[in-house]
Amino acid sequence: MTEVEDTLRRTFGQAEEQAPRLPALLAERLVAAHRRRRRRARTALAAAAAVVLAAGGVAAVTRGGDTITAVPASQPLSPKPDASVEQVWPRAVLTAPAKGPGGLDWRPAAMIDDRTALMVTVTARGGWAAALYAYDLDSGAQREIVTLPESADGYGLANGFAVGNGQVAWWSSGKDRVAGLWTVPVDGGKPRLVGTRSIKKGDGSGIDVLAVAGDRIVFSLYTGGVFSVPLTGGPVEPVEQGAGMHLLAWPWIGTPGQGGEPHGTEYARILNVETGETRTAVTEPGEQIQICGVTLCFGQGADGRSLVRHRDGSASKVLPGRVALMEPPTQDRFFVSTYGDGGPRGVGLYDVDTGKAGDLGIRGDGQMISLPSTDPSGRLLSYLRGDRLYLIDLSRIR
Repeated sequence: MTEVEDTLRRTFGQAEEQAPRLPALLAERLVAAHRRRRRRARTALAAAAAVVLAAGGVAAVTRGGDTITAVPASQPLSPKPDASVEQVWPRAVLTAPAKGPGGLDWRPAAMIDDRTALMVTVTARGGWAAALYAYDLDSGAQREIVTLPESADGYGLANGFAVGNGQVAWWSSGKDRVAGLWTVPVDGGKPRLVGTRSIKKGDGSGIDVLAVAGDRIVFSLYTGGVFSVPLTGGPVEPVEQGAGMHLLAWPWIGTPGQGGEPHGTEYARILNVETGETRTAVTEPGEQIQICGVTLCFGQGADGRSLVRHRDGSASKVLPGRVALMEPPTQDRFFVSTYGDGGPRGVGLYDVDTGKAGDLGIRGDGQMISLPSTDPSGRLLSYLRGDRLYLIDLSRIR
């Protein structure tokens, strides 16, 4: 059984169990059926796919291979944007060939700088990360950074790429439930194992978020706990006050995360490990706040409509539809949602600050539709349209 088949089998069962309990006012709420981060260390770079579950009229969406959510299939969707994303935000829309070197699929993993994307090619068989490239989004020039080792001292299968301080960092699964932390210079070179971390039995997801902060790699475990290791190598050390916490956006960490804890508002409580500042999401009676970023929270009001507001409860706005990607609010400003009557017909990008919206050009097929993938920083949206890979650089939207 493949990973996707195994995931869908479990999701079908969970959706069937949950379906009878779906309340009538779930018009815009996404109900998480199953979340995972790089389970079995498979890189989450595959093209997005979507399927419909028959049980209870619940649709399951797999995005980028790392997230599955269940939503009421019969609920109204967001309004269709009046214009394409290229018309609304022309500076933010970038494209690249759908295929990379050797005819392999590739996906953006991060931005190296404002014009250069870190691209990951994936093997034709198995979908494992094969190599890293620097891709100039203006000229189309590409440069190989490193061919990723399939196995070295028992470590392989790269995940969670991040860029900082002239280095690319990632983690890999390994034998005996040990994750390896790796780096390679952005200019190219030999990959270096800089540290290791044991993964608890039963946590098949391992590391949920990884970033480069100054001269260190910082990361958190799917079951909780924030750690760091020097980019130059050394012992992996727990971050002060990071026990049971998850990396949100350095230096912010928080709880609960996407796995390993009781259900509740994700990142309801966050801490700035550099200043000691803490923030807790305000929830009014009857509300269900699903997830928060550093500043914004998304959820559902007592009237059943989707809303977005600041953590402190201020600046609350009712959203025109439902949020489709239940990740921390992208750039604390944007959200993605499907639109259409009688089923998802397309996908739009919506700006909370200005109220503008752009059609991403993704089309549904009956009750099935693909959703864009996001990079770990929340800066990039990416998806395929024909023979082109579209990248939306949200940092270019002013």
